[in-house]
Amino acid sequence: MPTQSSEALEAARMNPERSLRTGQGSALRGILMNVALGGAKLAAGILGHSYALVADASESFADVMGSCVTLFALKKAAQPADSDHPAGHGRAETLASAVTALALTGVGASIFWAAAVSLGEPRHAPSPLTLLVLVPVIFVKERMFHWMRRRGREIGSLAVVADAWHQRSDVVTSVAALGGIIVAWIGGPGWSHADSWAAMLASVWLVGTGLWLLGPALHELMEGSVDPALMEFIAETGKSCEGVRGIDKVWVRKLGMRLMVDMHIVVDPDISVQEGHRLAHEVKGRLQRELPQVRDVMVHVEPFDEERRKRMEARGR
Repeated sequence: MPTQSSEALEAARMNPERSLRTGQGSALRGILMNVALGGAKLAAGILGHSYALVADASESFADVMGSCVTLFALKKAAQPADSDHPAGHGRAETLASAVTALALTGVGASIFWAAAVSLGEPRHAPSPLTLLVLVPVIFVKERMFHWMRRRGREIGSLAVVADAWHQRSDVVTSVAALGGIIVAWIGGPGWSHADSWAAMLASVWLVGTGLWLLGPALHELMEGSVDPALMEFIAETGKSCEGVRGIDKVWVRKLGMRLMVDMHIVVDPDISVQEGHRLAHEVKGRLQRELPQVRDVMVHVEPFDEERRKRMEARGR
């Protein structure tokens, strides 16, 4: 059997029900955590006269919305295939990752605009007491980012990974707020707008991250290629079935965490139709046993000839 390994391949080996439960649990944890942290930052920002901290709180509440979208999409993706969606509802998860990325971009742009407007307004210098909220928040959210990103990669979920980066954006805005408050506190009245400048700098990072996260979601929606190690494993698994002389073509579509495979197997031209049918089912069964996230396999049987032999040799199959 092939020995290639990658995050995508390991995710495809996971039980689908377990993957969905893991993703839903991650999203729910994000919702509860961000409601608590957002409320604490909003109260501290208003009482401590920190615009950056108020903007940071709004980013936390945006994280709540992002996690709600992720949770809804994962529940939708868990629904069985029906007459309207014969391939299942896995793309709901991909759409959620795109929505999260766009939301992050929008939040960044709105923070930049509001912070820029605040530069012309008179204001009090931020209170150093706001640091008592910010420092623990940074620590908690950074740990949350690493935990969610690891879970998302383990189950192959773009939505959970995008949600994790939404959590990291909160860390960036919190660090920016921390720096702005410290500068305003040390610099005195002349630096009272330092945290607004800090919020503007953080918003640029938010917009960039949102656009960066949008790329993989669009790639999947456009049915772009999957991880090469996963493709090679699928081809080698099909080829390992006795009676299959080679693999001519493989096409893999990613539907959220699930996979749809189209494969052209090459067999002896003299076998019966019944034997070719049996081989096709054997290839499909072996792939689904090896990779539980494969929802379906369409196997096309082709006769072995010299042209196909040369084509397979050129591809290493």
